[in-house]
Amino acid sequence: MEALEEGSARMGGALAEARPQRPRPLLAPPEPGWGGFRAADLLVTAALRWRWLALAALLPALLGLGAALLVPTRFPATATLLVQTARDASAAADITGIGPNVVSVEVLKVTRAEAEILASPEVLRAALRATGPGAILPDQRATVGPEFDKAAEELGEALRWEAEPGSNLLRVTLSLPDRARALRGLEAILAAYFDRRALLAGDDGARLLAAELEQANARIRAVDERIRATREGAGVLEIAQDIQLANARREELSQRENRAREALATARAQLAAAEQQLAAQPARVLAFSDTTNLRTNDDSRNQLNRLLAERAHTATQYAPDWPGLRDLDRRIASQRALVQQEARTNFTTTREVRNPNQELLSNRAVTARLDMETLAGQLAEVTRQREAAERRGQALLAAEVALRDLQRERESLEGIARQLATREAALRIGEEARRQARAGVQVIQPPTAPVQGRSLRRVIAAGGVVLGLGLAAALALLLTLTRRTAATAEEAVRALRLPALARLGPLPGAGADLAPNPAMEDLASLLGDARVDGARPAAIQLVGAARDDGRGELARALAVTLARRDGGRVALVDLLGDGRAHLAALGSSAPAAERMPGEVLMLPTVLPRLFVSFEASESDLASPRASFARASGQMGRMRRAFETVIVVAPEDADSYAARRLAAVVDANLLVVRAERTAMGRARAARDAVLGAGGALLGLACTGLRPVLPRRLQGWA
Repeated sequence: MEALEEGSARMGGALAEARPQRPRPLLAPPEPGWGGFRAADLLVTAALRWRWLALAALLPALLGLGAALLVPTRFPATATLLVQTARDASAAADITGIGPNVVSVEVLKVTRAEAEILASPEVLRAALRATGPGAILPDQRATVGPEFDKAAEELGEALRWEAEPGSNLLRVTLSLPDRARALRGLEAILAAYFDRRALLAGDDGARLLAAELEQANARIRAVDERIRATREGAGVLEIAQDIQLANARREELSQRENRAREALATARAQLAAAEQQLAAQPARVLAFSDTTNLRTNDDSRNQLNRLLAERAHTATQYAPDWPGLRDLDRRIASQRALVQQEARTNFTTTREVRNPNQELLSNRAVTARLDMETLAGQLAEVTRQREAAERRGQALLAAEVALRDLQRERESLEGIARQLATREAALRIGEEARRQARAGVQVIQPPTAPVQGRSLRRVIAAGGVVLGLGLAAALALLLTLTRRTAATAEEAVRALRLPALARLGPLPGAGADLAPNPAMEDLASLLGDARVDGARPAAIQLVGAARDDGRGELARALAVTLARRDGGRVALVDLLGDGRAHLAALGSSAPAAERMPGEVLMLPTVLPRLFVSFEASESDLASPRASFARASGQMGRMRRAFETVIVVAPEDADSYAARRLAAVVDANLLVVRAERTAMGRARAARDAVLGAGGALLGLACTGLRPVLPRRLQGWA
């Protein structure tokens, strides 16, 4: 066996040396991340393994909800204490500059010491004794003995204190399941704690300076009242701004007064001009003059026309010598003579009207008088407002002087009050430092407890949900990193660093092989346009990494698509099986025919230009005993007999026969099935083809399905 492997290795090396090297496909550099990992791969893993992720998210969440239901509700009673440090061990720095300065860290020491005293076992026992058995803790039955000590320890565990950083405040909290017991217990603990201390008392020395300070403050308030009264009397808010506004107002009114005077002078000039023009105009002017020879209501011409019309009508009815016609002729002659006599007399008519210029000039004069009256009233009002603005400005100037004097007086009183306050504070601090021998504690907030109570149910439930989400995210990352199959074509491209020539869904069954397939049309056109060593690849091998990767169905669909075109004959050589499945799918059967040893037996199908091999795995193409020359010669004969040869690679892609066949064919196409083919085995098949010197065009992804929704497909 070792000799066979050694001989196969020697033959493979001789094959790589004897065959001219073909250009290998340009492999893209690996993308950043582990194995080309992207964040979008998490979406694909979540879509594939959503049940495990849902279980990982729901299990901690349900456990957190269950634990939250078992947590009891507690009522925290809280009180706030103010720790006042002594002068000899104070932590507060003196801000007056008179008292002694101390180190700030001493405040924390004093506050912690007071807190330790508050939570000491002696104080807790005194509180339990003062309230009696069962008043604070329900399990307390005695005031002495081990059970009493155990109750004191339980009370100490329920008691918490917290010192505010940077201050001398101390917060004490007692949490118990009952609100009344919590309040009662904290009040008892504080009472027991204050039994050992004394409240601070005041001193008479500081009151004297406090009284002087109060008198100074009263004088300041009196000055403030005078300032307020002065402002109200002058009606100002900001004296400088009001003075500026008063000056602007006075300037504006002066300009308006000048404009009113100019308008009044213009109106007077217009009135004088209108009156002068009115006096020079005549009262009446000629309207029109008419001369005619027609009198008013003259009907002689109309009568002549009627007589002429009557004679013409009568002449058509009677004889020319009729007496009526002679009478009409006589009347016509007399009427014509009358008309000629009246035409010699002329009549002249002349009309005069009132002069329109007088009316126009009168209107202009009236308008000018009205404008003069209006402008006179406006000028008087503007003059009044200007005088009022001048008086307002003088009043503001006087108020400014008074306010300046009052402000000086107030500043001097403030200086005196500031000195008194400093001396009073320094004296009070000194007296307290001399009188106090230790720190003092005051309650600034008595014990209070919420009505609703508090519990960790929401925190525990939220923690369970967050833990579930984190566990699901970690599981999704782990499943993504350990997933060895590609669910999308993009993942296969990144893992193999090969271009995806085809992205195919589930391949059709045996009954649909003869139906047109648009995806196969695109792949056939792409392979027809490919060039290897400057020529179209006539022999193409479909290499796979698993037996169920669908390369047989892909080869049959590709062969059917090529056979339907107008090209030459197409051969489908199946080295993965015996070819019976292809013959059955294409409507043919395997007849009993004699096959020559080493040759490939090709059988016709229902398509005229498509032929399928029968038991091709026993030919020289797949036999490990055949030489490279015999396999190359067999492939050359098939190229001459057929236009295109589609070869289905055998199962073992790393065998010598498979590597030899990868070098014999013109081009190789790696077939990867989504969610089935392991990327490690696919990379091994790719390296085997490239190591044998074969031309690898790219990869074809089969069995693809929409793993992600359409809206999320762009993220992947």
